Amino acid sequence: MSPKNLASALVKRHPELKTIGPKRLKLVKKVIEEAITFSTRDLLSPEETRAAIKRRVPDSGRPSAALRAYRGRAELTQRELATKSGIPQPHIAAMESGKRTIGLIAAKKLALALGIDYRKLV
Repeated sequence: MSPKNLASALVKRHPELKTIGPKRLKLVKKVIEEAITFSTRDLLSPEETRAAIKRRVPDSGRPSAALRAYRGRAELTQRELATKSGIPQPHIAAMESGKRTIGLIAAKKLALALGIDYRKLV
């Protein structure tokens, strides 16, 4: 299987990646393809591959990125999410930028408003 086909298969296995927008999704696919290429050539160890991905997509795997992605998938503005969740919009903005942590209570409110499992936000 080619790196391009494998990257597409991984994106299909992780539908949450489709919530990050077409430009970022294209970048993620490119990073996956590069990582596969490097890994198959034994140029990078698994640790080096993870580090390379982290450099290209710095907030991947963080709750702030997940919140931003799920809000985008729901096609909600921060203000609309604030209204649905009861959490002030400036707090949501701070959570998405990583300046404020998403606590358990906030995660449950946000998850209910977004229709997802709260554990994806903590």
